[in-house]
Amino acid sequence: MTYDIGIGRCAEVSEDTVVVKLESVMVKRLSPDQPWQRSGTSLLRLNRNLCSSTRPPEQDRELYIDRAALSKRSMAALDIAGNGATISVDLRALLNDLDPQPSAGPQSKSRPGDRKQSKR
Repeated sequence: MTYDIGIGRCAEVSEDTVVVKLESVMVKRLSPDQPWQRSGTSLLRLNRNLCSSTRPPEQDRELYIDRAALSKRSMAALDIAGNGATISVDLRALLNDLDPQPSAGPQSKSRPGDRKQSKR
């Protein structure tokens, strides 16, 4: 079973590539030695075919990557400071310490009307 990984807000979508404003936790996974950056400062340019097919990229929306697509070597360009200077990163690093099984999903919460009334 495969699932999608949300990594940040999509900043740009073109025919072949996507640019995403990364969450700081994703920057740390891709480049652990870099100093902390505020979420949304760092930009990642990646091949569009790595994106989720069930949740395709849309500008100003969360970008999801297909987890199965990251099983092979998948390189991208990371702009840590958002200033145009990029380094090459292997996106497989996003899979480090991830549980291979998706979560069970949200549990239903009981509502006061759903509880049985106790007779006194």
